[in-house]
Amino acid sequence: MARKLSSAPFSALLVPLFALLGLGGLAVYGKADDAHTAAEWAHCRDLPLTWQIYLTAYGSLACGILTLTLFWWLARRARRRGAWVGCGWQGKLAVIAAALDIPLLALQLFVVWYVYQPAPGGPISCV
Repeated sequence: MARKLSSAPFSALLVPLFALLGLGGLAVYGKADDAHTAAEWAHCRDLPLTWQIYLTAYGSLACGILTLTLFWWLARRARRRGAWVGCGWQGKLAVIAAALDIPLLALQLFVVWYVYQPAPGGPISCV
């Protein structure tokens, strides 16, 4: 007879996974923003933002929100069962990832806000 594995420890690993995806999205956003700035200087004019910048900014924010939402859901489910979400190494890793995701989420919100701000130095001029 096959033994059924509990999905609780495995679903707790989704919390650090989405936290890492959000952090990776911020890193890719930084690279896309640098490439956009280099292209603007190469063309000596302002260029519209690329889809990569929007995708990485919003994707990173979505991962940050999903991290905390999933942790809240896991904690609620554990509380209904009379347990603590931090039982086991998977749960402890989820608690650490959720705690680190709170300031990361603030940074992700700032990045999305920053995407819609005008250039701080004004228009680019190569004259």
